[in-house]
Amino acid sequence: MIQAGQSKAISKLKNQVACPVELALRILGGKWRGSILYQLKGGPLRFNELKYRVQDAVVDYEGADNYLTNKVLSGHLKELLEFELLDKLEENGDRASYKLSAKGESVIPILLDLFYWGESQF
Repeated sequence: MIQAGQSKAISKLKNQVACPVELALRILGGKWRGSILYQLKGGPLRFNELKYRVQDAVVDYEGADNYLTNKVLSGHLKELLEFELLDKLEENGDRASYKLSAKGESVIPILLDLFYWGESQF
């Protein structure tokens, strides 16, 4: 059952998992998603700006065998919009920027904790 103000994507996922930790990991997990959200903490970015910042933050170019493609980024952005973690700002018809929604902003302290944990442990 969809709660008031809850997206269909979140409702569907909630029906698939019982544990809130697993729900959060499915929403935030996967290659690129954490970095997408983290890169938007400073404010809105256009698609290509976001792509290059995420890729530069994640990829070790010497050892990398894949990069963030437009198709993959588009898919992640679509899902993050459906999970209500991002807002899309339309600009001049064919241009858009992405920014964290209020729900997305609430994830940043968690991502920062993960950042510091990863930095100190590995």
